[in-house]
Amino acid sequence: MQQMDKRDQPATGAGVFVAIPWQRWRCYLRQGMHWVLQFLVGIVALGAVVLMVLGFVSSHASLPLANPKLAVESILHIPAGSSSAEIGRLLEEQSIVRSGIMFSRVSQLLGTDQRLQAGDYLLSPGMNLMEIIGNLESGRVATKRVLIHEGMNAEQIAQRLADYGLVDKERFLALVADERLIYGDSFPVPKPYPALEGYLFPDTYIFAVGQSEEEIIKKMVARFVEVALPELETKAEAIGYTVHEIVTLASIIEKEAMVERELPIISGVFHNRLNVGMRLQSDPTVQYVMENPRPRLYLRDLEIDSPFNTYKYAGLPPGPISSPGKAALLAAAEPADVDYMYFVAKGDGTHVFSRTYAEHLRNRRRVGL
Repeated sequence: MQQMDKRDQPATGAGVFVAIPWQRWRCYLRQGMHWVLQFLVGIVALGAVVLMVLGFVSSHASLPLANPKLAVESILHIPAGSSSAEIGRLLEEQSIVRSGIMFSRVSQLLGTDQRLQAGDYLLSPGMNLMEIIGNLESGRVATKRVLIHEGMNAEQIAQRLADYGLVDKERFLALVADERLIYGDSFPVPKPYPALEGYLFPDTYIFAVGQSEEEIIKKMVARFVEVALPELETKAEAIGYTVHEIVTLASIIEKEAMVERELPIISGVFHNRLNVGMRLQSDPTVQYVMENPRPRLYLRDLEIDSPFNTYKYAGLPPGPISSPGKAALLAAAEPADVDYMYFVAKGDGTHVFSRTYAEHLRNRRRVGL
C-alpha cells in the first residue's frame, strides 16, 4: 500500500479552505444570475405598473369639469358616511365630473377614499379631479363672507343672508322673534323681551354653506357675548342700568349718529332726557315699526301706537331696534357729560345740539326744517 503525500490528504478543521471544483462554481453562478434576472424583471414590471397607474391618474385626474359650457359654480352636498363611489355618483349626477366611477377609482388609487369628508362644497369651473379630491379630503367646505353693518335690524340682516343663499328669510326671522326657540331659558342676557333684535352682533362673518339658521344666529349672538357682554355687564351696573337697557339705548344711538365722535354726545342727550322723564322722541324708533319707513316723518307718523314709538311713550322701548356696534354700546354705557337736551341733523351727517327748546327751534330753522 502506497503512502499518501500529506498534500494529497483532505484538509479538515476550522478555518481551512476547501477547494470547490470549477463546475460547481459555474452552477452557483448560473443560479445567482437567474435570481438576479428574476429580481430585475420584477422591478421593471413593478415600475411599469407604477408608471401606468401614475399615467392613468395624471391623464384622467387633470381633466376639467364635465362640460365647459355648463361649468358654473356648483354646490355639492355630501352626506355623512358617503363612500367614494356614492360621492362619485353625486358628482356625475350634477355633471361635475365625466365619470363617477373614474372619480372613485382615482380616489382609491391615491388612498384618499377613506378620508373624504361630509359637507357642502363650492366647486368652481375648470377644477380637475385632483383639485376636487383635495377639497373633499381637506374638508374645505363652501363658505361665504358676509358683512353685517352696525345699525342693521333683523329684517335687513335676514335679507342680506337670504341674498347670499344662506338662510330662509322667514324662518330666520321667526327664530329671531323668540329666543326660546333656540336658547330655551338659557339666553346669556336676562331680558323681558323675547326677540333677539340687537344681539346679532355686526361684524364680518364667514358662514359655511349649509349651516342652519339656528347655527348662524348662535354664531352672531356668540360674537356679541365675546366682544361686548363682559364689559357691558360691569359698565351697565355702574350706572344703574341692565345690559338689555344699554343694548336698547345703544341701538337707538347707532341709528341717530352718523359720525362716531357724536355717539357719546347723543348718548348724553338721551340720558339727560331719561333722567328727567322726557320722551326720547327719536325718529328711528318710529321708522322701526313702519311697514314702509320714510326718511322724513309726517306728524301722523308720530301718532303710531306702538311701545317702540318714543314720541308717544316715555322711557326706553321694550327692546333694541337695530344691532349696535361696540362703539355705540360703550357710548350708551358711558355718556358724555353734557347738558344738551336736543339735537337736529344738519344734513351732512353731523348734528347741532342745544340746551333749550327755544334754541332747538332756532337750530331747526337754520338747517331748513
